[in-house]
Amino acid sequence: MKLRLLLTLGLISMISACSTAPKYVVVSPELIGYSKGVYFDNKIQLNVSDQRSSNYIVQIIKDDEPAKLLSSQSSLTSIIKETISPVFRQQGLGIDTFSNVQVDIIIDNALINVQQSLVSYKAQNTIALKVLVRNGDTVLTKNFNISGSSNGPLKADIAVLERDFNNQLAATLVKITNNVEIQSAIKTPGNTF
Repeated sequence: MKLRLLLTLGLISMISACSTAPKYVVVSPELIGYSKGVYFDNKIQLNVSDQRSSNYIVQIIKDDEPAKLLSSQSSLTSIIKETISPVFRQQGLGIDTFSNVQVDIIIDNALINVQQSLVSYKAQNTIALKVLVRNGDTVLTKNFNISGSSNGPLKADIAVLERDFNNQLAATLVKITNNVEIQSAIKTPGNTF
């Protein structure tokens, strides 16, 4: 009788441990496919800011329940800056807080919106980043948007949502680093009259 009770309690604790909902989303994009050796002795001041009204990344909506909101493990601005800075350095670009060339990456949108029903889910992913390059009197503004959707049976798997979001964020950051107009605006000496 005691053994049966212990096995039952052990099984219940294992099931509850496996079903514990995550408290945050792991955002860790891997950038591949970017151009190297693009710059020669250029330096920028790199800033990343977040214009979103809320900092959550996943919003899960179920009928008659409050929305479940999940943020990233650290701020999305820090994650983007820490991910793109080494890529810029590999491209030959120095990061210097006193540089006259300023590159601002602005997060306009970064959201996975999940509609969860009893037997299925539908997820919509949206990432919108704006890049401003200020070099003397020259100002370049470029928008980078990516979206996608997925659906499936039962409950949305947070690991799959994380993977899709990380792939989309990585693709967006690679587009920024490979953008010819941004590269030209950084390399061209600005007018400083």
